[in-house]
Amino acid sequence: MLLVRDNGHLHYDLLGPASGPVVCMTHSLTSDSGMWAEQVPILLAAGYQVLRLDMRGHGGSSPYPGPYTIELLAADVVAILDSLGFTSVHLIGLSMGGMIGQVLAADYPDRLLSLMACATTSRWDGDEAFMRGRIETVRAQKSLGSIVDDNMWRRYSPAYQETHGPRWMALRETFLGTSLDGYFGCMEAILAHNVSGRLPGVTAPTLVVAGSDDVSTPPASNQEIARLIPGARYVEIPGGRHFPNVEFDDAFNQIMMDWLSRADALH
Repeated sequence: MLLVRDNGHLHYDLLGPASGPVVCMTHSLTSDSGMWAEQVPILLAAGYQVLRLDMRGHGGSSPYPGPYTIELLAADVVAILDSLGFTSVHLIGLSMGGMIGQVLAADYPDRLLSLMACATTSRWDGDEAFMRGRIETVRAQKSLGSIVDDNMWRRYSPAYQETHGPRWMALRETFLGTSLDGYFGCMEAILAHNVSGRLPGVTAPTLVVAGSDDVSTPPASNQEIARLIPGARYVEIPGGRHFPNVEFDDAFNQIMMDWLSRADALH
């Protein structure tokens, strides 16, 4: 399904019973809504509606020219919620999607029933020179091919590639299929991201989930989010890299369903 906005459109899909609570899922940079494939069946079996979004320049959404901000991407989420008549949802976001979730929790407090922020950070505190170098390499080569292998290593272990070859390859092709406008725009949004000062005002029940072996958004960055949001909980998945929801889906799904059960009990 598409929502027309300004000079393009945003793509999303909505699955599940119309009477069920809504779980809205936001993805990482150079990914799309398909990164949540391992979570959809269990959510549907539990009676949830599942709303998965493709952010600007990713998946089926238009490659709007950048730069973007995380606040702009959060406003896109709100526009889709408004178009569907959803007043409040459970939000699950990973990496860039987790940044979007934090901004939604801080700036649109009435729209979230709960937040599950995964493998993410409240502010960019990594090596900006390294990231700028990546941007320039991609710009010069007009291709994401030069950075895909390192990113796949950051997201999944070699063991996952060996045991889940077709899925790993599909995720790699999704990475390569990201539009350059989407990549550049979202990279600028990530590098400018800083919601730390607003997190102490978040009222949505929050769970932060990290992979113990994530070098992109290390456990310490995720733990900082849990410290800043009043009452937030932190869970770590042993051995998880940047996409624990894919590689350690059984563990992630157990954490997710336990969390949603707790969050639903509060409403």
